[in-house]
Amino acid sequence: STSGWEVESEKQDIVFTKYGKCYMFNSGEDGHPLLTTFKGGTGNGLEIMLDIQQDEYLPIWGETEETTFEAGVKVQIHSQSEPPFVQELGFGVAPGFQTFVATQEQRLTYLPPPWGECRSSDFGLDFFPVYSITACRIDCETRYVVENCNCKMVHMPGDAPFCTPEQYKECAEPALVVLGEKDSGYCVCQMPCNLTRYNKELSMVKIPSKTSAKYLEKKFNKSEKYISENILVLDIFFEALNYETIEQKKAYEVAALLGDIGGQMGLFIGASILTILEIFDYIYEVSSSPFSTMCVNWVPLHYPAHLLLSFPQRHGTYNDFPILYAILFHYFI
Repeated sequence: STSGWEVESEKQDIVFTKYGKCYMFNSGEDGHPLLTTFKGGTGNGLEIMLDIQQDEYLPIWGETEETTFEAGVKVQIHSQSEPPFVQELGFGVAPGFQTFVATQEQRLTYLPPPWGECRSSDFGLDFFPVYSITACRIDCETRYVVENCNCKMVHMPGDAPFCTPEQYKECAEPALVVLGEKDSGYCVCQMPCNLTRYNKELSMVKIPSKTSAKYLEKKFNKSEKYISENILVLDIFFEALNYETIEQKKAYEVAALLGDIGGQMGLFIGASILTILEIFDYIYEVSSSPFSTMCVNWVPLHYPAHLLLSFPQRHGTYNDFPILYAILFHYFI
């Protein structure tokens, strides 16, 4: 169920991956409306119970590139605009456990050239309308296999014919090995400028409990051993109804550089002009003042005291007039 709604089989989209047939929930494709949730926490997302039916697994007689030794399912959480890449980006869910997956949306924005090396989401790919790293890798692998083998693997898009089992073994699989190990320059997938990813925190509890084992045996008509070896419960939910934004910023733009240079030049030039004007003003004040000329020729060492209004009518010496001398000296200094 999804947010308490039962997920009908016709609302599940079938998608082929390197593992074979997989199911995609809430893809928004084929006219299916996108399901939304209004609360965070357990029970407010996707909750499914699966029977992995280990008895139906093919026996292993030898090791190949496709051989797997684990039992369980692989799950990938991705945006609707990004194709699944379960074989490399999926996480495992084991039988005999209920797995809780708390997720949070994260939106990343990278800078385009010349500041960064990201690629716009509108960049054209041969088989996908929106650019992403997974779309670029699938697109590149498809072109490489078709060019070298004249066929495509079952999970690859396009109109090329599917590879036969012999072509799988002799051409397609070896071509992908060569592409990954020796010809890595053929597939160079840059980071998209806008990326949405989902952080995950996993926790698990054992099922069934001793108290519920008998009830589940009757409900599913399966033994407790079968349930612990084949049944799993997956509960995916948002930890909170918010998202985290990580955005690259230009460290120093040209406009900021020019503004800083202009500000510094304005400060220094303005200060220099003011200093020059102050000097000219000081020279003008000193040269045009009549008191300065009078002070140079008028002050004797011995001066009759009766000429000063503030002193009594008597004769005095230079030492009797400290105030006048201090004022004149301060003015000229």
